[in-house]
Amino acid sequence: MYLLLIGISILILVSLFLAGLYVALQKRDQESDNSPQIHNSGVYRLRRSAREGMLLHKPDEKALREAMNAAGLQEAEIATYLELWKAQAELNLRVIEDADQKEIRTFQYEIPESQTEALRHFPPATYVTRDQLTHHAHLIPPFHIGCRAVLKAKNAWEGGDWSPLLPAREGRYEVPDWRILVR
Repeated sequence: MYLLLIGISILILVSLFLAGLYVALQKRDQESDNSPQIHNSGVYRLRRSAREGMLLHKPDEKALREAMNAAGLQEAEIATYLELWKAQAELNLRVIEDADQKEIRTFQYEIPESQTEALRHFPPATYVTRDQLTHHAHLIPPFHIGCRAVLKAKNAWEGGDWSPLLPAREGRYEVPDWRILVR
């Protein structure tokens, strides 16, 4: 009889130990998740993909090719500019996606000197927020054919003389016509 009670006690202790081990392993798996769905405040993090917005607001390859043909570019130049457009779009989307993983919400435009005139609506040290990019995908570079502007993820509290990108009129942002060719 005593042996039976001791055997049942040992079985219960082993079961409790295994259950505790299982809970501890589950908690560690949950903590390793980089992108929680709910913040500590209880607010759900539902973000639209920047990639989806860009597909809706940026011209497709056919439209780009037609615009470059109308500008009188040779086929080799057209291929070069199409590759540049795709590479710049992918680079900027990766910057946004990486910033989403790191929970960085502000971006600074880095515009080459040769393109400052075409992108005069984006003065130096201008920043844009992730929410602006979500609701206004046309603010994601490339802006025009030959555009080499890139977004740089930057925390708002990092040093620097920043100024926000503000809508010009009626809540609309001024961006260059994508058909403009800047070499």
